[in-house]
Amino acid sequence: MASIIEGYSYDIFISYRQKDNKYDGWVTKFVDNLRKELEATFKEDVSVYFDENPHDRLQETYNVSKSLEGKLKCLIFIPILSQTYCDPNSYAWQYEFLAFFKMAELDRFGKDVKLRSGNVSSRILPIRIHDLEPEDVKLYEKETGSVLRAMDFVFKTVTGAIRPLLPNEDHPNDNLYKTFYRDQISKVAIAIKEIVLGMKAELVMKVEEKDQPKESFREVTEEEKKIEKEKPAKTVKSKLLSTVAVLAILIIAGILAYTKIFKRSSLEK
Repeated sequence: MASIIEGYSYDIFISYRQKDNKYDGWVTKFVDNLRKELEATFKEDVSVYFDENPHDRLQETYNVSKSLEGKLKCLIFIPILSQTYCDPNSYAWQYEFLAFFKMAELDRFGKDVKLRSGNVSSRILPIRIHDLEPEDVKLYEKETGSVLRAMDFVFKTVTGAIRPLLPNEDHPNDNLYKTFYRDQISKVAIAIKEIVLGMKAELVMKVEEKDQPKESFREVTEEEKKIEKEKPAKTVKSKLLSTVAVLAILIIAGILAYTKIFKRSSLEK
């Protein structure tokens, strides 16, 4: 399935550490629920890339960057931030997270998108399933150049238990963060929709600017140039006429003054 926007392989790329999906398949369940929520949020079909098979990895002899380039060419990148994700030595961090960030900086939209509301959102939409260590937060913020704002799927109790929020919680009110799985999934889908619509609006704006009639703009420009060229000539002509008028007035005044003086002299004699 192709992307909603032409030129991209997928709409969403899900990045995660394989070990975070081994215990109870949390990431798989999250992707399944997100797909269902997206179906109820978008009119179009939304494509999601999710590598569920732990053995479906690129071998050492492969060109990892080139092999992943096509798959990473997506609109939105979703990293599942866990206790192990922010690791410079991990496959997901090095070849997915950092690789997408570099690609997004160079493509036509950039890494940030202006939403229809006027606000700006990153194309990286992090999902947090554990409380992160301070050094992991600093690493994330250092690489992205922005403050970490994640959609939380963390369940924490007064007893100190911390784990990913489950779709069907037995004791949802015991969560100190007071978040519910269904609400969080809905927020993720809405955030995705806002980003996609922002990207679409940007494309429409560029097309409208491109389709504006250049000929009418040229005619106005030529007319303005013509007016600008005529201005100096008119100014010189106006100054010349003013000078001639002043000289004429001075000559007439001189003649009249001379005539009066001549008559007065004649009478005195």
